[in-house]
Order: sequence, then structure tokens, then C-alpha cells
Amino acid sequence: MKLEGMINWTIFVALVSSITSYLFMKYGTVEEIVLRLTDFTKEDIKKIKGLLKWKF
Repeated sequence: MKLEGMINWTIFVALVSSITSYLFMKYGTVEEIVLRLTDFTKEDIKKIKGLLKWKF
């Protein structure tokens, strides 16, 4: 990988990390982030949690 590609990936990872940190500082939990940024409801999240418990 060339130096330019490595710099681009570094910038991308830094942006994703910053955005993730900001969202967790503002909303606190993954559930709150999903509720605020999507049109999911608490019932939808309960169904998803139930499916994840069943799978794992």
C-alpha cells in the first residue's frame, strides 16, 4: 500500500472514531443512538435483542 493510501485510511479511521466517541458522549448507549438516529421504536429494539439472544 502506498503512503497516500495509508494516509487516507488513517484519516478515515480517525473520523469514524471521532464520530463514534461523540455519539456515545451525547446519547450514552447504543440503544439510545439507534432510537435517536433511526425510526426504530423500543419494541423493534426488544425484538432485535430477542433474536440476538436466540442466535447466540
